[in-house]
Amino acid sequence: MGVVDKFIFLVLLMPIMIVSLLFAKYVFYAKIFQKLKRPVFFLMVVLLFITHQYFIVSFAMNNVGFVCYQYVLAMASYFINKKYGIVLLFLSAFTVNVYLAINNSTNFFRLLLAAVIFLGVLMVVSCIEKVSRKHILIGYAVANILINTSVPWLFATLYPERSYSIGSMFLVAVGSLLINILIGLYTYSVEAESRKIAQIERRESHDKLTDLYNYNAYSRFIEKIKFEPQGDWLTVMIDLDHFKQVNDTYGHLDGNEALKFFSRSLSDFIRQNIIAESRLFRFGGEEFCLLIKDYPAERCFEKMDKFQELLHEKPFFTQDGHKLSLSFSAGLASTKDSEQDVLLMIRNADAALYIAKRSGKGRVVCPDCHF
Repeated sequence: MGVVDKFIFLVLLMPIMIVSLLFAKYVFYAKIFQKLKRPVFFLMVVLLFITHQYFIVSFAMNNVGFVCYQYVLAMASYFINKKYGIVLLFLSAFTVNVYLAINNSTNFFRLLLAAVIFLGVLMVVSCIEKVSRKHILIGYAVANILINTSVPWLFATLYPERSYSIGSMFLVAVGSLLINILIGLYTYSVEAESRKIAQIERRESHDKLTDLYNYNAYSRFIEKIKFEPQGDWLTVMIDLDHFKQVNDTYGHLDGNEALKFFSRSLSDFIRQNIIAESRLFRFGGEEFCLLIKDYPAERCFEKMDKFQELLHEKPFFTQDGHKLSLSFSAGLASTKDSEQDVLLMIRNADAALYIAKRSGKGRVVCPDCHF
């Protein structure tokens, strides 16, 4: 093979082909094999990987006379999942020796040394992965260049008939750099797409003014917990008192700021005082809903009463400096006292809120509490 042909093969053809196989491998894993049962999934992964590896080894040996890039796919797996990565690193070494055995180019001594090389590769990749946990792509790039350039040289010591020159090592290093660039670009595009999807999902599930979960998110969450086999839920339906007067007196801008102040205060209070799984939703206007899992109704009542006192101690100030002591009415109900029916619990909490508003506002009503 001429110098130009070797350059094209080692710097362009092999790297692009291997990156294509890498992407194809993960498409198969994510889109097809994940639907299979675990033993069948593992078997299909191994078969696909060995097929790819044998093709890489055969392609390289028949064109440049030495094995190269055989650990690229396995190293990528190792940096994502160590257990799979170790298995695939072993299979990489195994596939090379299967090819050489088929072509009568190996013996027991060479197989033993090849196993030592595999253990050395595993040790090097493991060390690089530990050092670069916060920068996985950089760690993978370093491992890629180091392993891709050194392993063919180690195999050349076992198989002197397979020449591996300094020039070839340089070309493999450049090819490894191209692999790193292509994988980096792919990873960047995937992360950018994931961030974009996450932003869209957040916009669809969060209230723009208060940044709390919105009514759409509430509806989806209720549908989910309706069929949850375990766990008791509490609902606290909350309504700010006299909020229309705030808007009429101070304007909607100050009204919006008051809503943000209340939402932020309630969210912070829940995070700091209620140690349980919870979700806080804004229905719209001045109406809110709090859902808490496996939490005593009596304790929740006490916490909401405490939050009411906190609002009086830390009032809201309008842009003109007017002091507003916000208050709320709330109704509390639980699935434990609602026949384990989530929808009935919500209706009971609504009824309790109505009682709270009719009986003077600024209070929490909990028919299910047993003091």
